[in-house]
Amino acid sequence: MSFNKNNPNAVGKIMGYLKQLSTEMGGNEQSRRVQPDEERLYRSTTRGAKYARVPSRPSLSASTTCTSLATSCGSQGNLAPNYETIPEIVSTESSSEDEQDSFENTRRHFQQLRQISLGNEFKYKMEMEIKSAKEENIRNSVPFVKQLSTESSKAKPDPNFSINGDAQPYGPTTQRLFLWTQIFAAFAVSMGSMIVGFTSGYTSPALLSMNETLSITKDEGSWIGGLMPLAALVGGIAGGPLIEFAGRKLTIMCISIPFFIGWMLIANAAKVAMVFAGRALCGVCVGIGSLAFPVYVGETIQPEVRGALGLLPTAFGNIGILLAFFVGNFLNWSNLAFFGAALPVPVFLLMIIAPETPRWYISKGRADDARKSLQWLRGKNVDTEKEMRDLMRSQAEADLTKGSNTFAQLFSKKYLPAVLISLGLMLFQQLSGINAVIFYSSELFLMAGSTLDKDMCSIIIGVVNFVSTFIATAIIDRLGRKILLYVSSVSMITTLTILGSYLYIRDMKVDVSSYGWLPLACLMIYVLGFSIGFGPIPWLMLGEILPSRIRGTAASLATGLNFTCTFIITTSFHKIVQWINMSGAMWLYSAVCIIGLLFVIFFVPETKGKSLEEIEKKLTGGSRRVRSHSSSKPVVNGC
Repeated sequence: MSFNKNNPNAVGKIMGYLKQLSTEMGGNEQSRRVQPDEERLYRSTTRGAKYARVPSRPSLSASTTCTSLATSCGSQGNLAPNYETIPEIVSTESSSEDEQDSFENTRRHFQQLRQISLGNEFKYKMEMEIKSAKEENIRNSVPFVKQLSTESSKAKPDPNFSINGDAQPYGPTTQRLFLWTQIFAAFAVSMGSMIVGFTSGYTSPALLSMNETLSITKDEGSWIGGLMPLAALVGGIAGGPLIEFAGRKLTIMCISIPFFIGWMLIANAAKVAMVFAGRALCGVCVGIGSLAFPVYVGETIQPEVRGALGLLPTAFGNIGILLAFFVGNFLNWSNLAFFGAALPVPVFLLMIIAPETPRWYISKGRADDARKSLQWLRGKNVDTEKEMRDLMRSQAEADLTKGSNTFAQLFSKKYLPAVLISLGLMLFQQLSGINAVIFYSSELFLMAGSTLDKDMCSIIIGVVNFVSTFIATAIIDRLGRKILLYVSSVSMITTLTILGSYLYIRDMKVDVSSYGWLPLACLMIYVLGFSIGFGPIPWLMLGEILPSRIRGTAASLATGLNFTCTFIITTSFHKIVQWINMSGAMWLYSAVCIIGLLFVIFFVPETKGKSLEEIEKKLTGGSRRVRSHSSSKPVVNGC
């Protein structure tokens, strides 16, 4: 159909068409949505063949749609000329039927083209959005990869650290372990512990030959053995302030010098008084070293291996005891003292290379030195910023109470739980009767009527004590501290109860000769249980559970209590036996072990795999003031 403004009939037709079309599209929209496509496009299917059904799935492109629409309306636009248009229907008849057919045909084509146009417009927009997204991804891929490669070498932010200063609950660290430097530091300290063991075991092989040369009395001989723990009590009390003032490293280096002087006094002694002076000087060094060694190890070793490496000083202490027994079979008391004087030399040289603990540097405000020390211990390629932040935060909490009396803080509400736990562990360690059993093992075998040689039994117990410490070293970081304390308590309770029952039955004049092996078996299991739990773990936890603010003073108190109990147990054993017999003494120690087991169950925390900061926060509750201060001023790049 050709439209011209000079043709009134055509204009009338168009106006009528538009009026009817607008009425149908506006008023009947709801009804047309309900009808199927074919019924909406064609009102009736009975008009004949020329109303053939149009496929419900459009097959015309957007260009064809626009071209057909423009052609039907007489547009002169520049559209794509190669697309086939829908044939124009021309009608020259003037009858009302033909006009109606022309109107229906035009309306049908217009609705079809409108539907196709809208569908293709939506499809076109979707395709352009997808294409644009792909181009954007390609455009951003290169700089994104470049950014990843650039930032991969930088320090990664720690997910466990929050801006408000509260760390998440501890989990095993993800950074790799650099063990060589930490093993070196633990080995250097353990060499000092070997001197402590050698000092403890010196009197056993030396007193016999010393009596032949110096003609000492029995009381003088007992004082030579008992003077060392008394002097160690003094050293333990003085050692706490010393390691806080001079540092852990310098303290360990300094005690090597009086150790050397003390052994030289003993080796060149012409009178018993020189032996007393040498033993007293060595005893003071034993007390200082006994608290300095675990504190140093606890502050330098990572949580994953702190249990195993933390038991090295105890293991080397047992090596020192065996070394004194072994070398004492070939050397007299003077030459054995010369051998002891040579042991502090490697300790002094090794501690020159080993660093000071980062925590002590932080407590003195020397952050740069602390960072260097921490980097040396963890490895030069390991990121230590999170650990530095923890150290700084812990020290900030400790500084809040810096002005008050340190000794008075030991029994404050904040620090009392940690102090009581450390004191309780030391108390039950000695009240379990281990020193009485070890020191008087030969007499115990004689009183028990064992059929085995007493000297051989003592050697076997010494070997078991030595080997069991290495067993604890291998399993402590797998099982944890509390599990080993449970096993230790149960084994000591069982063996002491059985041994006490055996001695009681023997005192009742019952023949137990067929069970002559039982005392040795009980004591072997007893020493084994003690050496994997209550023997080394109290010393290990001394450097773990004590807060940094009071660590030195509290360690002095715990060490002093330990040596005090050692002296009391060793001197009171014979009196206890006179009062309640040997069987009663064994049952008494067993009852103490039961109380110790309950103490571990209800009060001792598990410290396996936890950092010192997390242990301190759990026992003290942290500091709200520090956390609020940290939240207002977030830490950037470590400190």
